[in-house]
Amino acid sequence: MKNNFLKILAMLVLASVLVAGCTNLNNMVRRHATDAEYVQTPDPMEKHNDQVKINITGSYKPNFFHRRAGVIFQPELQYEGGSLLLKPITLRGESATDLQGTTIPRSGGNFTYTDVIPYKPEYKDAKLVVNPTAFPARRARGNAPTSNEEALAVRNARPLGEKIIATGINTTPLLFDHLSAQPTLGRDNYKKPENIFKKATLFFVVDMTNLNMRLEANRTEAARQAFAEMEKALDGSQEIASIQIVAWASPEGELARNNNLSVGRARTAEKFIRDMYKKVIDEQVRERNRNLPRGARRVTARDLTKELTFTLDPRGEDWDGFMTALRASNIRDRDKIINVIQSSPERARREQDMRNMIVIYPEIEDYLWPLRRAEMSIELVVPAKTNEEMSTLALNNPSELTVEELFFAATLTEDNDTQLQIHTAATEVYPNDWRGFNNIAFIHIQNQNFDAAETALQQANTLSPNNGVVLNNLGVIALSKGNLIEAKTYFNDARSKGNTEASGNLAPIYIKEGDYVTAVSVLSDRPGDLNLALAQILSGNLVAAKQTLSVAPDSPRANYLRAIVAAREDNANEVFANLRRTNAEYKKRAQTDVEFRKFVNQVEFVNATR
Repeated sequence: MKNNFLKILAMLVLASVLVAGCTNLNNMVRRHATDAEYVQTPDPMEKHNDQVKINITGSYKPNFFHRRAGVIFQPELQYEGGSLLLKPITLRGESATDLQGTTIPRSGGNFTYTDVIPYKPEYKDAKLVVNPTAFPARRARGNAPTSNEEALAVRNARPLGEKIIATGINTTPLLFDHLSAQPTLGRDNYKKPENIFKKATLFFVVDMTNLNMRLEANRTEAARQAFAEMEKALDGSQEIASIQIVAWASPEGELARNNNLSVGRARTAEKFIRDMYKKVIDEQVRERNRNLPRGARRVTARDLTKELTFTLDPRGEDWDGFMTALRASNIRDRDKIINVIQSSPERARREQDMRNMIVIYPEIEDYLWPLRRAEMSIELVVPAKTNEEMSTLALNNPSELTVEELFFAATLTEDNDTQLQIHTAATEVYPNDWRGFNNIAFIHIQNQNFDAAETALQQANTLSPNNGVVLNNLGVIALSKGNLIEAKTYFNDARSKGNTEASGNLAPIYIKEGDYVTAVSVLSDRPGDLNLALAQILSGNLVAAKQTLSVAPDSPRANYLRAIVAAREDNANEVFANLRRTNAEYKKRAQTDVEFRKFVNQVEFVNATR
């Protein structure tokens, strides 16, 4: 009797547990609508690289999830004509230790769900829904379900109720322009020739202005070489632009005397150059008249002599030069000497102090004699072709131009056909220079003649492998053909070689990959770029996107992006206005674009997109 009672009692306890289990699952079903939240980011879903990423964050309120319950969470993509079951995951209560999965405490908790599915056009208007299945964990012991279908087969399992997580797949990321990538031109290194200067210095004895070629400073090898170069500059082979003479005196004498000394030394230097010029002319006269045929007119000095124009600049005493030399010297008591000289309140007193210092420190003379000088400079004109001459030669006689002149000539016109002709000539005259082939490709890319561009680039790449300019342009070709992986490799290699366009050219690839922040970063130096505006829209920075679009040239694509910004700001009037300004292709797209699903049934939208 007692045994029968115990058996009955055990059965009652077991039944109560089972009833309690069912009751708690019923509670989960009843509270699912209010106590469970599933958020897909982003909503609507987005297409990237022909895939759709599912990224769901789930959360349950306290006392919702039964300790001994298991849940199969398996989203489903429902579209017109079919559905697609996504990857299932298992959630478990904190006491359902026999199950493998994410634990949701009784006090409430969160979980994340990710999956990636291939995109199909029929998914564009699909709904992402979920109807999780809860089941008693102990019922599945040793045979845990791995899908909603298997979970429903568990005794006392219950579907919690369907929820729509997201609607539609946004294809706005596909609005990037892969043809806007910027090619790089091989730049010329042309520099207009600058006039050259032949310089020499004459040194003078203290308090003297006469020429003294026996002075040691005028007899050094460097001095003789400078005088020889100056003499050659006077031979008439190059036009003389100017002759300048700057003369100085050392500062230990009186001011008036030093001023006169600098004037006299400037005049002595002028006579020195005139005498040198006369010597050159006389030598040329002798050479011209040597072995002259009988009866021929003899050349005279007057025939060959040209007027020389001098600019004399006598500057008096060179105090600055002396103090600079003194400060840089190792002379004994240097600082004391400097202080004595600088503390003299009047010029006359300072000059006397200088003379006193020379008596005490005779080595000061080593810093005074170089100041007694006349600096001579002859400026020679280096002839350069005018822009007009280079433009004409580039088209008619390119071989008469240097390679840098030829590439520079191409920059003097904005006509693509003329540029193409000049760069083609460059490949013929200078066939080993990669820039000619690269620049031919540059023009073909601008004309969207990508096959011809690729042919020229292969030649440029052969002549200059691993060149950042060429690599960037090869990336532009790859991107134009939709070869994103290849294009990304080229652009990254080009960027590592210092190419500046390559960074911005990566933007369409980053956009397609969903890396909007990086896309914005690499386009930061391209105001008004529509790819920049697109990346800013997709990253949620509508203020920045509007600023970019405000300076962008007007176009159907720009107006469509402006309409998307307006839609995200719920500005119906701007949506309709911008859609009216776009073209038929974008109007047709707008009719099924999830960006405009709030407006699609409004009469103004229908009129704007018809």
